[in-house]
Amino acid sequence: MPGPLDGIRVLDLTIAQQGPYATMLLADMGADVIKIERPGFGEVGRALGIDRSTGFSAYFLAINRGKRSVTIDMQQPKGRDLVLRLAQECDVVAHNFRGGVMEGLGLSYEAFQAANPAIIYAQATAFGARGPMAAKPGNDILAQAMSGIMSVTGDTATPVPMGAAVSDHISALTMTIGILAALLARKTTGRGQRVDTSLLASTMAAQSWELTHYMMTKEMPEKAGRGHTHLLWQWYTYRTADGWIALGGVDPSRWTRFCEAIGRPDLNTDDTYANIGTRLRDRHRLNTILDEHLATRPTAEWMAVLEPKDVFCAPVLDYDEVTSHEQVLANDYTQTMSHPKIGDARIIPCPIQFSDTPADSTRREPALGEHTEEVLAEFGL
Repeated sequence: MPGPLDGIRVLDLTIAQQGPYATMLLADMGADVIKIERPGFGEVGRALGIDRSTGFSAYFLAINRGKRSVTIDMQQPKGRDLVLRLAQECDVVAHNFRGGVMEGLGLSYEAFQAANPAIIYAQATAFGARGPMAAKPGNDILAQAMSGIMSVTGDTATPVPMGAAVSDHISALTMTIGILAALLARKTTGRGQRVDTSLLASTMAAQSWELTHYMMTKEMPEKAGRGHTHLLWQWYTYRTADGWIALGGVDPSRWTRFCEAIGRPDLNTDDTYANIGTRLRDRHRLNTILDEHLATRPTAEWMAVLEPKDVFCAPVLDYDEVTSHEQVLANDYTQTMSHPKIGDARIIPCPIQFSDTPADSTRREPALGEHTEEVLAEFGL
């Protein structure tokens, strides 16, 4: 059964992660995504995340599956004209180059709009399409640095980035939402439009309430450490006898049964922690007490007593543990594809599941230029 975007054709000029993950989600959902790459080299993602034992790029597979690859040299006038010709029969064109690059190639929004007034032109930059940094190159770690999220991560004065490329990923999701909204609007207006997002905007949006709180109060947040600056009801990670456990907040309605579940009813009757005000004011000392107590038993034992009490809790898992967890497997949050080069490969599929028009995440990534002749023939070229 075709996916929800069956019949939508996307001209994909994106590179690295921010843009390619967005267009891959469209491919998973059924769109025909035609990836334009530089002849002989391809895009930079082909050289990232290489498995040393096989020489295979897990990076490129993970964010370019299900696409078709066409090699065109966009720096040449004939290449530029060919891209504009393809755009005449596409619904979306997407790129994530810095400001000025597409304009310098003669591939501006106006050029695509002239070729196809109904085109959705989606661009995702690093710092925004306007302003003094519009033409500045950027990537995930720079966006984390600029957006403020690095300033509240960790527990030392040293700025610490996230352990995954979250700015790239969040911006990709933002780009995807923008494209889908523009496609929906076109059904009413009949017109295409430009969709613009950035790493900086998306990472700031991911901190929308924290940044709004700062702008209202001018209170500079502390480092979040093992928790969150503003979420103070045992929103924290604690060491256990064999690992770590995360608590997602023990609010006043759960405090009594939390204390009983962990075998510390004395904390509930102690005047120091008897009410929410004192628990908030002395939260650092309370977390130290809980750290020492929770370290006496394994994570699974704590989960077994906390879950029946409806306490928000979860084990802290590493990559091996999460990809083999029964909850992940039960929901098909990993899938297996048959790959001609590496055999059965486990991948992270589209995170959206549709009951009637399922996404398909099991199609492999394209070889460089694999579909050039096929695609051009479809366009009558």
